[in-house]
Amino acid sequence: MRRSWSAFLCALLILILAAPSWAASLQVEPKRLALGQPALVRLCLPGRPKVVRAELNGREIALAKGTDGCWYGAVAPDLQDKTGGAVVRAKADGKQVAAARIKLFRRDRGARRLKVDPKYLKLSPEALKRYQRDRKKMLAVFGSFTPQSQWHTAFKMPLDSKVVSLFGRRSFINGKERSPHGGIDLRGASGTPVPAAADGTVALVIDAYFSGNTILIDHGRGVITRYLHLSQTVVKPGQKVKKGEIIGKVGATGRVTGPHLDFGVKLAGARVDPQDWVALSRVLSQRLGD
Repeated sequence: MRRSWSAFLCALLILILAAPSWAASLQVEPKRLALGQPALVRLCLPGRPKVVRAELNGREIALAKGTDGCWYGAVAPDLQDKTGGAVVRAKADGKQVAAARIKLFRRDRGARRLKVDPKYLKLSPEALKRYQRDRKKMLAVFGSFTPQSQWHTAFKMPLDSKVVSLFGRRSFINGKERSPHGGIDLRGASGTPVPAAADGTVALVIDAYFSGNTILIDHGRGVITRYLHLSQTVVKPGQKVKKGEIIGKVGATGRVTGPHLDFGVKLAGARVDPQDWVALSRVLSQRLGD
């Protein structure tokens, strides 16, 4: 009897030692996401991990500890990701601790038809080189990752005006279909001041071939905002900015049909709907106690 009891205790000890050190609970809401729609991530787990992240379709974002002791953040599929089943994975100090299945679908946001100068469709050798340089600089920013958050209150729209072109709309330029719209167009007269949507660091200021005068701001935790077609920029790379601080003015530079602000948000490199992101940032701000 003693031998049987000893054997049982040994087996139980082995099971305890072999059990995973992290017992985690992962929630993702909503579980059915449109391409470009961000989802709230809530991860509860014991211990004191130093680095906690969530990943969807190969894109990682940093999670932050909330007022309830759980970890919060957001993930999002890109506009041109595949639809169907997908998995959100949570990691603590580099090890996967939980996973959740979600469903991705493509939302019909209609189409926009634009007519622009033909030089923006058939690029000269010089224009092509300039475009390639511009793209390389912007991709370097979008591909960077700053885990520390710089924003402490919810994001806001840079202009309190009508959205004249929705995020994700199919784009037909001079009759030919191009990439879907990766931001939203906000109505604004030329020269209207443009404030930063949240606290952050100016990552890039560039006069780009297609997007004209452009500003990219890194807000940390994988969030980057972009402001396109500006008539003027008044900030420099590396400059810290506060939410509401003026960074430029509305214009009509680059490939446009008139003055407006093209405002966009990227989350871990994925293009997300700015209106959805602003709404979700309010929830995140509350959960994190900012």
